[in-house]
Amino acid sequence: MGELMIERRMPISWSAIQALHESDLERHWVRCRDELGLDCPLEVFEELFFEHHGDAEFGSLYRAVDWSAVAWTETELSGLLLRRVAVERGFQYAVDEARARTLQEGLSDARDAVVEHWASHLTWLRPPILVTGEVTGSGFEYELLVGFTRLGNLLGLLDRQEVPEMKRHRVWVGQGSR
Repeated sequence: MGELMIERRMPISWSAIQALHESDLERHWVRCRDELGLDCPLEVFEELFFEHHGDAEFGSLYRAVDWSAVAWTETELSGLLLRRVAVERGFQYAVDEARARTLQEGLSDARDAVVEHWASHLTWLRPPILVTGEVTGSGFEYELLVGFTRLGNLLGLLDRQEVPEMKRHRVWVGQGSR
């Protein structure tokens, strides 16, 4: 009789990813893929693990997540649904500040490319990074990990009715896969 082979994976923690840090993004990404088996798109890896390297507050929030059990998908969500995305309390101020500024003054950014992209596409240049509640153990449908200002800008533009609520916006979503 044949034996059923079950592939065993080792959990991948925030600290394990941070311990392999390299000053070069692609080397860090490849190293985490090769040494830990992390399956994460480069665009997500950059904003989530590389740009947050050394961020103790951010790391403490997500230290219990097993990143080996997260499957990433780029998808589109409506502005209406993005209004309901959960934001960790410590980062809610960034969303609220961007929303209030955009609601009062319209969209502004020091980077012309960002403003031009919003004007021509009615959405952000880089998709924010969300996870489902099963990843963090919360009861939320979606939780925002990266892109607080982007979400705040969108909410302000939705409040100003400059972007239709049914317009869809690219996001990266991490879901529990195993």
